[in-house]
Amino acid sequence: MPQSYRHNRVRTLSAAGRTLWLAAALLVTAPAFATDWPVTRWQGDHPAPGALQLNNADPPPHLHPLPHPTSQPWRLCAVYPHLKDSYWHAVNFGMVEEARRLGVGLQVVEAGGYEHPARQRALVEACLNDVSIDALLLGTVTFDGFNDLLQPVLATRPVLALVNDIDAGSVRAKVGVPWYQLGWKIGNWLATRHPAGTRTVHIAWFPGPLEAGWVGFIDRGFRAALQDSAVHIATVHWGDTGRSVQRQLVEDALDASPALDYLVGNAPMAEVAVAELRRRGREADTGIVASYITPGVYGALVRGRILASVTDFPVLQGRIALQQAVRVLEGQPVEAHIGPSVELIEPATLNHYPADWMMAPAGFAPVYEVKPAQAPQGDRAGAKMKASDRN
Repeated sequence: MPQSYRHNRVRTLSAAGRTLWLAAALLVTAPAFATDWPVTRWQGDHPAPGALQLNNADPPPHLHPLPHPTSQPWRLCAVYPHLKDSYWHAVNFGMVEEARRLGVGLQVVEAGGYEHPARQRALVEACLNDVSIDALLLGTVTFDGFNDLLQPVLATRPVLALVNDIDAGSVRAKVGVPWYQLGWKIGNWLATRHPAGTRTVHIAWFPGPLEAGWVGFIDRGFRAALQDSAVHIATVHWGDTGRSVQRQLVEDALDASPALDYLVGNAPMAEVAVAELRRRGREADTGIVASYITPGVYGALVRGRILASVTDFPVLQGRIALQQAVRVLEGQPVEAHIGPSVELIEPATLNHYPADWMMAPAGFAPVYEVKPAQAPQGDRAGAKMKASDRN
């Protein structure tokens, strides 16, 4: 893969300051970068020790995102699990906005759900076989089910993990957070409210689709945080994150266990639980906690209908993923696994973070293609030859 190198300075943070603030353009038309992104280096389930290495241009407070890659009209392919909920809409919004800002091409395809690994496999194969695609960004539906496809091409085609975790041996780098942390944060919130020795509280737990790799990480982190607490998981309901599925699961849980103290789990569950508890007159008796944030969860937090959630800032994940892919293509070093910090949010702390780090704007419709900007050096082949000559 032809590569070129930009002369950006590398700033190293101390172990005590693993959170790095990268300047962000939250609007494509903004004349300056008005705010910063919280970026953490991850290792396994936890923040990584040591310094974070990234290619920022300047030390704070004048950090800048990656500049426009003027030499190459790179083309990226992003393969999502689906685009049927607002979480992936937020990822898509972040990727699309950053692709437009950087002037790179972006093709987006989606498998239609976590229950369709064969469909996603075909989409991955199609992107890898497309000679016009320079790099693949994969939001996988399976942790290691595509190793045979990805590992043989790593030397010639950059593949980066997007949001969902994947076998590290199959990708050049990962952009995302450990989903273990999302489960652990909400479990720890409950355990702190109900420590061992206090009255036992009973919860229904809605992790998400059993077949999805990310769900296992959330479930493991959640259960680990509840150890030695007074929180009892009375019932577990697995299922697709479609609202209709989650509504039925909530109804089933409340029918079977009407004395539940909390409904805890995926965001679509939390959204539908607000209306279902109101319908049953149980708003004051049963609390709702979400394992990630969506516009519906955000609005319910504002109104105090949901007690707590966590956010992994999916819009920022989309933006960071685009930047990391371009860094690889431009021959710049990248961290093995970075992503936003994972933050617990309650109604009282909701305004600590910009909403447009977490959600696409109202009315946003998924975008499936962004055309690359024309390279100033001429046609694509000529631009690549010039980049190759510089190495």
